Amino acid sequence: MEINRSTACRKVILITSFLATLILGFLVVTDHTYADVQSQTTCSETTSQSSSSEQTIVFKESASNSDNVDSSTDTTLNNTLDSQSNNQNATTSNQSSTSGATTPAPSENTADTSQPTSSVNGSSTPESTSSSSESANASSSTNESQVNNPSSQDVTTASSKDQGQTNTDSTSNDVDSTTGSSPVTDQSSSTDNTTTGGTDKDQITVTGTNSSTDPAIKQSSSNPLLNWLTNMTSAGAAALIYPFITSRQGSHLLSEFRTLLSPTRYNIDQTWSDLDQKYNPDYTKQFYTDAQNWYDNEVKKETLTVPFADGSGNASATYIAHPGSSKTIIYGQGWTTEPEWMGYISKIFYDMGYNVLMPYTRGQNSSDGEFLTFGYKDKADWINWINKIDQLNGPNSEVVLYGQSLGADDALEAGAQKDLPSSVKAVIADCGYSTIPSLLYSLYTGAANKLNGYTSKIGWNLNGSIPLVPYDQFLNNLNNVNHLFQGFNLDDASGLTAVQNSTLPTLFIATADDTFIPDSETKALYNASISKDKQLWILDGNVGGHASANNAVLAYTQHIQDFLNAVDNGQTSSTTSTNQLTVDDNQAVAA
Repeated sequence: MEINRSTACRKVILITSFLATLILGFLVVTDHTYADVQSQTTCSETTSQSSSSEQTIVFKESASNSDNVDSSTDTTLNNTLDSQSNNQNATTSNQSSTSGATTPAPSENTADTSQPTSSVNGSSTPESTSSSSESANASSSTNESQVNNPSSQDVTTASSKDQGQTNTDSTSNDVDSTTGSSPVTDQSSSTDNTTTGGTDKDQITVTGTNSSTDPAIKQSSSNPLLNWLTNMTSAGAAALIYPFITSRQGSHLLSEFRTLLSPTRYNIDQTWSDLDQKYNPDYTKQFYTDAQNWYDNEVKKETLTVPFADGSGNASATYIAHPGSSKTIIYGQGWTTEPEWMGYISKIFYDMGYNVLMPYTRGQNSSDGEFLTFGYKDKADWINWINKIDQLNGPNSEVVLYGQSLGADDALEAGAQKDLPSSVKAVIADCGYSTIPSLLYSLYTGAANKLNGYTSKIGWNLNGSIPLVPYDQFLNNLNNVNHLFQGFNLDDASGLTAVQNSTLPTLFIATADDTFIPDSETKALYNASISKDKQLWILDGNVGGHASANNAVLAYTQHIQDFLNAVDNGQTSSTTSTNQLTVDDNQAVAA
């Protein structure tokens, strides 16, 4: 009898594991995060399309090469706004413009930008209603400029000031790429996530989903019997998936599975293999080859610990001290990001003269805890990290909060706390998500569309849903499971809420080829931010997918350096100028 029970248990475990693998395969791993060039191309093409309703802000700048002493700038602002018949709130989308110039000779370029201003229908949460429309008004004072690029693709930067403030300063500089410090300023704006039924897909909340009338969001049936059935199946799916997303062992296992499907995602060579030529892959190759040897064999690394803010354990971090420096970058870890990978990227900041602290979030690597908290509990732990750094570096200590993916939201949430030490000067958020429900919706629809590719062959159109697992019921059940295990709701860990409570200078970064966290979520964060000194930078073309902006290491370094220099010099409050650089064909390929 014991043998039969044991056999039955093994069968249940096998069946459960099989179902979980199927669901996880559809929900999470459909995106080959770092190495799926084909999906990157599709994403880039999709984001270049314009919507029927737009608010366009056009700036014209006359640029000259470095041999000319004088340059003139003629800035023209043209705003157009079309109304939507199906929604009282305006929705807007960015358009990427294409430059026809290929030489550094004087020419005129235009850059198109706009800000999404849709709100979630029926949502009772502040982050899904008024904030985006307010930030859209603020964006009317955005100063943007653009330079020629050998690839004939325009690149744009958006930097914004307070609502109603006039921008007066724009500059351009040329730097020799052969010195190793010349940036190729590669930036673009791609289309925002489309909205239907009055719901902005980048501002979804759990509470807003419950009251939404958007059929793409509110997928559950009005039939009581069918609704009960799908609620049960959705609860089962949520219970199966939750450990793989949040638990220490489950997330590690899922990360290994993702690596199995995309073996090169943590291969340092991948950082330049598919990189567009305009981002100087030769320089990237040399940099990361040196960075790997530097981190693995040369630089001194220390292990630091601080107690969790709630006293439940200890957080661990790797610290690299730059001799004589009192400036520190706190580098937020992405979901399941390997410490070595963070170490290679950390050389970018070390070379700028910064100490680098790389804390591991709860439930990852050497930090205690069994569950990831999406920044909800980690943000309080970061206060302890900042105090630790201030003790190490003395009264002149200066701290910049930085992160990629989940780490970007950690940095944003930490920067929004009321008890933030005064040593914190700025935040850099690279490819963060706006809300967890928005990220889940993006992954859910991606999985549903992939599944529909198979079912449509037999005439079964899924219409953006997964059979027996409606999005709204899945989200609610996942939220309930999370609250049961961790005591907080998914809406409590929100990048949108964070940026609505932080006035720190903030640089938002994303890539248009990110198919894991769409760049529209970064734009939603930028639009909702109340900071008077915020910048938005989106790289177009092939960069490498999710969390890959650092692959374009020349542009990445220069863009961050310019932002931090402005913060150091106190210029962010009085100017919206952005350094623009012109390069020729030889510089573009210089190692």
